[in-house]
Amino acid sequence: MTHAAPRRRGGKTWALPAAAVAIVGLAMAIGWLSRSIALDAASWWMVWLALAAVGFWSRGMTIGAWRVPGLIAVSSVVIIAVFVFGHLQGWSLMPSSAGRLSGSPDGAVATASLSARLPEGGLSVEAGESGNLYVVEPLRLGGRVAPAVATERSQQGNVSIEFAQQDDPGLLRWRGWDLRLSSLPVWTLTLEGQIDADLTDLSLENLQIIGAGAVSLGHVTRSTPVTVSGDFVITVPPDTPVRVIGPAQIPNGWERTDSGASSPEQGQGWVISIGEGSVVEVRAD
Repeated sequence: MTHAAPRRRGGKTWALPAAAVAIVGLAMAIGWLSRSIALDAASWWMVWLALAAVGFWSRGMTIGAWRVPGLIAVSSVVIIAVFVFGHLQGWSLMPSSAGRLSGSPDGAVATASLSARLPEGGLSVEAGESGNLYVVEPLRLGGRVAPAVATERSQQGNVSIEFAQQDDPGLLRWRGWDLRLSSLPVWTLTLEGQIDADLTDLSLENLQIIGAGAVSLGHVTRSTPVTVSGDFVITVPPDTPVRVIGPAQIPNGWERTDSGASSPEQGQGWVISIGEGSVVEVRAD
């Protein structure tokens, strides 16, 4: 009778973490993950070295019915998942967290104007916590947008802010920017890109949007212009006066006029001017 030698299963043991690494690499290659994850991975070199060393040292070891290399392989997959989660959340121990930018204090600012233009990227905009005029963080997925730099000019309680992309950011490129704005000043905003903006908690004097996306507006008690160029869905409160200048899809119950349309509520409110060639839907919700 002959006995076959037991097969070594080390290759199968480490197939799962190898597949996890391959998935992360593929996600980076196709642009779903930012290439800055490579910087974060390099900063974790001691973790990867320790896992490799423990896996090599524990070959053939068992704990009861459990094979130690198999436990190390499963633990490696969990650590890789935690690493990717930390990268996407921008943990401070990650080199890629350097893309965060905070503005000056907002306490003495009455009015502020802001320009953020990303023709090839995304903009997420909403009200943030008070303390700073703005906080900008990357939209932490793959893309071509560099971290933001800001130029601020102030005079007697009025501040103007212009955002631009950093020069030569290396691997620090993202899907876009996440802007959190203070609710204390009255804002004049110029936004360009793939926009997802919830402006319901901000006081606006003027708004210009260019590109595509969705914008939610809040209540106003004075005539407030909104200039639109591109493809947008604009949501307004149902009890706020709105006048639309130009062609747009409007809610049921609104009145068509010679210049565009108007809501049933009368008085001063949003004045939405639609540029030529734009496709706009106005919703009351």
